[in-house]
Amino acid sequence: MTGSEAGPEMNPVEDAGGKPAGRSVRRVAVRWLFYLAIVVAFGWFVWTVDWASLEGLQVGWGWVVAATAVSLAFRYLGVLVWRVVLARLGARDLPPFRAMSDIYAKAWLARYIPGTVPWIAGKIYMAAEHGISKSRLAVSTLVEAAAQVVAVGTVSLTLLAVDPRIGEVSPTLRLVVAVGAALGLVTMTPPVFNRVLRLGFRVLRRQAPERIGWAVVRDSLGLYAVGAVLSGVAYALLMRSLVPSTTAADMLFLVGAFGFSGVVGMLTPLVPSGLGTRDATQFALLLVVLPASTASLVVLASRVWSALVDVLFWAIAVALERARRGGAGAA
Repeated sequence: MTGSEAGPEMNPVEDAGGKPAGRSVRRVAVRWLFYLAIVVAFGWFVWTVDWASLEGLQVGWGWVVAATAVSLAFRYLGVLVWRVVLARLGARDLPPFRAMSDIYAKAWLARYIPGTVPWIAGKIYMAAEHGISKSRLAVSTLVEAAAQVVAVGTVSLTLLAVDPRIGEVSPTLRLVVAVGAALGLVTMTPPVFNRVLRLGFRVLRRQAPERIGWAVVRDSLGLYAVGAVLSGVAYALLMRSLVPSTTAADMLFLVGAFGFSGVVGMLTPLVPSGLGTRDATQFALLLVVLPASTASLVVLASRVWSALVDVLFWAIAVALERARRGGAGAA
């Protein structure tokens, strides 16, 4: 039995004596500083967009709506993976799905802050307020991130490999993603993952972390393999809205290409939301099927669209959670 399973976790708004916690004001301040950092980072992203290049852009809005729906499904799949991993780690009395979606969507926007720490720390901090063990949250976040890299990288490389145009993709980029996926898969095996976690927690002088089993690896990789297809299809549909000449024969390549570039972005932790490296990889891969001017426009439009979907995901998650709380309060 681990330290987090030895007894009931303390109510986040009460101390051991049942009185209001003295740290509540500080928690509120930290939360709002977190929100402010997201607003500033996202505002900087909006400021740097070359909006003039998008003027007069012809868009097939039906395809955009379909792409947005599929992209939202991918984001909610992430919430499902998080919940499944936590349950596999022994977490009980998890918050409702809508409450976890609210936390996940807010933390998802923190990806626009440089570095990987803000969105990970934000998710752990907010979820811990619902009584979930921080140890389980830390482990589940690492599992989720590793599973996404491994599954998306593997699916993308497979789809690109079956396309005859794979020879036009940079061997260096293919090697980076292949090595990243392979290392992630090895790291995710329970013997290796648990040993690394124990070492890390020992260095941080924390209690022994939750141990993962093969069921966690299986479920997270399987779900994110589906997610890889969803994410790639969403981008391919968006491209269809921008470039009507896109054919069905291009779809597998596009699904693989967009997923591949996303993994490159995830493997670049110091860049906000993988911007820059992800965009450059997308551009290089789109040159296989598009002229340079059109490829550049698609990369820019897809970046703006993805940011808008992130905001829409947040708005829907927050609205549904408020509606749930309102209904619970009325009941």
